[in-house]
Amino acid sequence: MSGYCASSEEVEYLNRALRTLSGCNRALLRAEDPCFLFREICRVVVEEGGYRMAWVGRAEHDEAQSVTPLAHVGLDKDYVDSLNITWADRERGRGTTGTAIRTGVPTITRNILTDPRLSPWRESAITHGITSVLSLPLRVDGEIFGALAICAREPDAFGERELALLSEAADDMAFGLQALRIKARRRQAEQQVEALNRALATRVAVNHAVIHATSEIPLLTEICRVLVDECGYRQAWVDYRQDDPVHPYKVMACNAANGICQGWGAGGHDGSFHGQLETTLQAGDPLVLRDLLNDAEAALHEEAREYGFASALALPLQVEDTLIGMLVIMAERADAFDEKEVELLLATAHDLGFGITTLRTRARAVEAEATIRRMAYEDALTGLPNRVRLHELLDTAIANARQERRPFGLLHLEIARNQEINETLGYREGDRLQIEIAARLRQAVGAERTVARMGECEFAVLMPNGGAEHASQLAKQILMALYDPVELSGLYLEARASIGIALYPGHGTAPEALIRRSGSAMEQAKRSNAGFAVFQGGLDQECAQHLTLMGDLRRAIDRNELLLYYQPKVEIASNRVCGTEALVRWRHPQHGMLPPDEFVRLAENTGLITPLTLWVLDTALGQRYAWHEEGDERPISVNLSAHDLRDPRLLERIRGSFATWGAKPHWIEFELTESALMEDPVASQQTLSALKDLDAHLTIDDFGTGYSSLAYLQRLPVDSLKIDQSFVSGMTSNPGSAKIVRSIIELAHNLDLTVVAEGVEDQLTFNQLGQYGCDIAQGYKISQPIPAEQFRDWETRSVWH
Repeated sequence: MSGYCASSEEVEYLNRALRTLSGCNRALLRAEDPCFLFREICRVVVEEGGYRMAWVGRAEHDEAQSVTPLAHVGLDKDYVDSLNITWADRERGRGTTGTAIRTGVPTITRNILTDPRLSPWRESAITHGITSVLSLPLRVDGEIFGALAICAREPDAFGERELALLSEAADDMAFGLQALRIKARRRQAEQQVEALNRALATRVAVNHAVIHATSEIPLLTEICRVLVDECGYRQAWVDYRQDDPVHPYKVMACNAANGICQGWGAGGHDGSFHGQLETTLQAGDPLVLRDLLNDAEAALHEEAREYGFASALALPLQVEDTLIGMLVIMAERADAFDEKEVELLLATAHDLGFGITTLRTRARAVEAEATIRRMAYEDALTGLPNRVRLHELLDTAIANARQERRPFGLLHLEIARNQEINETLGYREGDRLQIEIAARLRQAVGAERTVARMGECEFAVLMPNGGAEHASQLAKQILMALYDPVELSGLYLEARASIGIALYPGHGTAPEALIRRSGSAMEQAKRSNAGFAVFQGGLDQECAQHLTLMGDLRRAIDRNELLLYYQPKVEIASNRVCGTEALVRWRHPQHGMLPPDEFVRLAENTGLITPLTLWVLDTALGQRYAWHEEGDERPISVNLSAHDLRDPRLLERIRGSFATWGAKPHWIEFELTESALMEDPVASQQTLSALKDLDAHLTIDDFGTGYSSLAYLQRLPVDSLKIDQSFVSGMTSNPGSAKIVRSIIELAHNLDLTVVAEGVEDQLTFNQLGQYGCDIAQGYKISQPIPAEQFRDWETRSVWH
């Protein structure tokens, strides 16, 4: 039976749909904002696809359920505006576009001359040469955003295969719009972080100035200088209140970017402004004035035009709960001083008020001495007892417990992700997290138990009475109290904790012993993901074994006692082996063959990962040289870790290994995990560029798990993507995984990258990858990792040649 043969007309329709899809993909890569995306897609549909007209409409959620045209190409704006389409279920909403939006299903009008639903638009469509219409719903963030309408001159356009291609283009467009929204939100967040960093820098500088101040006026002068010269504000001054109704405020210090200082001391504004200012400051609140240049009615409108600022902030200065004046800050941006920035600057004003108070009360020696003592024994951020004070409390608790012959417990907590939060959101938010944790701990453990802060992200709870059962119950209470996420910079983050428990007298009869062993139990809890753990005598032995294993690994590297296995990679199109990946193995003299993840993690945690990587590279180059001598020019892949990327001598060491073996650049391919690249994107890009200067072939490993952006991926000088096996292994049974795999393949090919799929376990997965256009496969379907001496025999007996 002969196969289906498409007509020339159908082929042309499919070709224009393919041109449209291809052009849409290019538009997605170039689009920086939704307006450009909509216009470019419409242009592609008409100019490259050859359709009569294209337009994008947004579904409004107003009473009329109207559809607003956002972009169009092919016909003039008057025609588009005359369509007057709604997506409500009435006459002007039952056309192609209204139906597509209302139902969420692509809708086609084959012939506008005969379709009664199109009667309201028939005459105008005939005039403009439109006979058939396709409307494709645009689904963004799970909701119908609107529709892409495509008009054709000929009747009965948009056959099944043409519809499928155009639907894919619409889906890509919706995905691009969603990505642009995410990018816009990210840009807004970056601006907020910039403002917060500026405010945070202000607070740090103010605190520094307060600490080193010796008198009041120089302190105020320095604060104003810092705000303008270092933090980038337009103007800053400090006004003090005085008993003069004509001149209610006196300028004490001032600084301005243009050198012209002003003040509100003369009371030259209308009475309502000064009344509002006084009322707000007396309440201890900031007065925020934004968009002054565009608000002609604003009290400061003329000043803003004259002195070049667009927003203003007045902060109360209080000394011993008494309003003494205000700190005024001007900014060039109209939208400056958002809630978080104001919060930080208000805290800065409080810090300044505290500094003034300190200067005015420095003569109070007794109070100063008490403050010093508090600083010595309390954590400055949370007010909790610090490590020194905890040691004293443990001494007392041990003495009391020994006399009364009763046990007690020490719980040692570590909060995860603290450093990540500090680096991502800033130390201000990291401090807020610590304060919130301290508050929750105090509430969870009750007044009869002591909470102390032992370090940056470590706390301790002294349970004065009870044994292991009581301590375990208390640990569960604490974990429950920390379960709810903490809000930081608008994000809700989990405050995960690991708790170690040590008990008197069973685990120690001295403070240091209890602290050390509760810390060991905490590390055990972290490794087991159990939440908490009671110290066991074997933990000390386990730590010793850990140290011993670390020494054994270093000796194994130095003495060349490790093994290197090779896992084949197969080119899907030809079913031929096209290379291998080098995978390290360790047969320990006492413990036998150790799992790779176990000793590789040990190497990463102990600083041995770079020596291990260099051993793998050197051994792989030796094997590659042997295969080169046999005429085999297929490359070997070697993995680089995040620690390797941070090694300043990485390039020097790679050049040395290449020189040793006389290696050519194509002998070795370097694989770097996406998550490793995202730990420090800027430094990673620099390292990859340096590797590329060596003509090295670079592959992003475990792609899809590291949350890298498309823009970042475009900048990386890489040659291949390796799809993470978590997507590949489930693609035959999970439609979601299959879509991800297919999307990654298309994305990579659009960027001229080769695609490798790892974790290929069966023939069905192998076949489906081939259908998706994947280039290379790797996994147990092809072969497990095998020693080099067995590789030739395996290849001879395999089907992959």
